Amino acid sequence: MNSVNFKTVKNFTRGFLFAFFYFAQVKIHAAGLSAAEAPKTLTDKPAQMAAKQSADEEILQAIKKAVQPTEPTKEIVILNTESGFIPDKVRVKKGEAYKVHIVNLNMKEKNVSFLMDSFTQSHNTIFGVRKSFNIEPQVEGIFSYQCPETGIQGQMVVVPEVSSRKTASSEE
Repeated sequence: MNSVNFKTVKNFTRGFLFAFFYFAQVKIHAAGLSAAEAPKTLTDKPAQMAAKQSADEEILQAIKKAVQPTEPTKEIVILNTESGFIPDKVRVKKGEAYKVHIVNLNMKEKNVSFLMDSFTQSHNTIFGVRKSFNIEPQVEGIFSYQCPETGIQGQMVVVPEVSSRKTASSEE
C-alpha cells in the first residue's frame, strides 16, 4: 500500500470513528433522560415551553451576533499598476464604512508605498500582496491617494449621505 492510499484510509478511519462516537454520544444522552425529568401534568408543559422558547431565542440571538459581520461590508479594490491606479477615481458616501484593499501589480516597482494622508493611511505594498484597511469618511470633498515612489495619484470623492430625493414636480 503506497503512502497516498495509506493517508486516505487513515483520514477516512478518523472521520468514521469521529462520526460514530459523536452519534453514539448523542443517542446515549437522549436515552439518559429519566422518567422524573419528563413532564407529569399539563400545567408543567406551558412553563417548560416558555423556558424552551426563551432558550431558543437566546441561542438564535447568539447565532445572529456571531454571523453578523462586524467589519464594513462595502469593499473597494485599488490596483497599483505601471500605468497608474485602477480605478484612479473612487466615490464613497460620507458616514459609511468601507474596507479598502490595495494590491501592487507594478512589475517595475515591486515594493512601493500607498499614502492616503486625509485618512491617515500609509502602507507598504509588496508586489502581488493585498494590503487592507478600513475607512469611514466623515467630511465631504475630494481627497488624493498616491504612490510617492512612482508619482502616480488617484482621487477619493466623498459625496453626501443619501437623502430622500424628491421629483421636480413634488411640492414641499
